[in-house]
Amino acid sequence: MAGDWPQNSGKTSRPVPGGLDTSVPHIARVYDYWLGGKDNSAADREAAEQVIAAYPGILRDVRAQRAFLANAVRYLAGVVGIRQFLDIGTGIPTASNTHEVAQGEAPECRVVYVDNDPMVLAHARALLVGTTAPTAYVDADLRDTGTVLAEAARLLDFTKPVAVMLISVLHLIPDEDGPHARCRRAATQCPPASCASA
Repeated sequence: MAGDWPQNSGKTSRPVPGGLDTSVPHIARVYDYWLGGKDNSAADREAAEQVIAAYPGILRDVRAQRAFLANAVRYLAGVVGIRQFLDIGTGIPTASNTHEVAQGEAPECRVVYVDNDPMVLAHARALLVGTTAPTAYVDADLRDTGTVLAEAARLLDFTKPVAVMLISVLHLIPDEDGPHARCRRAATQCPPASCASA
């Protein structure tokens, strides 16, 4: 991997949660590799390198997406004054996570992460150990909007503005699963002055 981001050692740093097949590449772990993380397998690295060979710009693009997430959260919390964030399709935690950026701007910010990948869930739980700020994780699929919103409402107050973050996830939802309709449904549950970022 090239660039100014941390370089991956090629070894997985943490034990893999039970029941996961790391012999098959997974997009969350491939993204982790591209971002310089260590929570990926040989199959993920091989798939990631094949994509890099076919499209070297992928490294620049995924890193720009990650920087965009941090900048958007910083702006929404610091300038707009949003105090609630719903980060859907969060992926494996890495640097500049939504709660770190938002709560760095305003410690009272509430953040709910949503993902449906068991490895992401395991890493998110570990990341949140010792976190005293209002932060939670929902094990749900973006396509199950009702569950996402109901579970997020356990921490978020949907009578107040919410920033819905859909960074690097919508392109993973097939057209036949109606990604636009699902986003629209999530947006209609949020009050005025809410924001969506994709």
